[in-house]
Amino acid sequence: MAREVAGIVRVMRILESLAASPDGNNVKDLSRAIGCGKGTISKMLGTLERRHYVRRDAASGRFVLTWRLLALAFGHADQAGMPGVFLPLLQELADETDELVQLAVVDGDQVLFVAKAEGRGQTIRLLPLVGLWAPLHATAAGKLWLSTLPSSEVSRVLGRRLSVVAPKTITSMAALQKELGRVRAAGYALADEELAEGGRAIAAPITRGGSMVGAVALSGPAYRLSLARLHALAPRLIEVGERLASIWPLHVNAKDFTS
Repeated sequence: MAREVAGIVRVMRILESLAASPDGNNVKDLSRAIGCGKGTISKMLGTLERRHYVRRDAASGRFVLTWRLLALAFGHADQAGMPGVFLPLLQELADETDELVQLAVVDGDQVLFVAKAEGRGQTIRLLPLVGLWAPLHATAAGKLWLSTLPSSEVSRVLGRRLSVVAPKTITSMAALQKELGRVRAAGYALADEELAEGGRAIAAPITRGGSMVGAVALSGPAYRLSLARLHALAPRLIEVGERLASIWPLHVNAKDFTS
């Protein structure tokens, strides 16, 4: 495993500390928080100030972030497009598991798959769903979102009849409600050959402001992805969902990914 460069890590921690303190921090506070001498912190802040990433308030002596980091982030988002902003995290998980990883967003009462990343070692994999609306009751991401709704709302969204998509699709509302209870308790959802025969998937939520805004889903052939392996992958999917949430824009919807 590659070693981290201590100086870069300290600069990153300075930026993170300032981002968490809208009113700024002084050298003493940053020195204590980061565990580094005040002289070193002062030099780092001086460099950041000269590069216009921070500024020092003349009255209080506290350092605050400037808009330069936001300008870089917005510029990158504009160049890469919204899916491109999240692609590195998706690719990281795809490379690690050698499976298909997809990003889904919630839009009204639908879930739309908007981005994908694929492992490079497998020749047999499931087809991506990017650009397609998910059958909510037959996909892990869809069931995950349904689990955030009251039972009465689930019935309203889906209607009385649950369409058959694959041989193991849940077609009973009572059975689906029971499954959604398990999803709520676990914090992630599985789809066991419910969308496509021979395919399995797991999804974890992307939550912002207390509401689910999307999901990260991993899928593959059932012969490679046993249910035991999917459950074992759940903590990793949840971690990726949390990391995606940390960079998720405050106001974004499906149109931002497809326009």
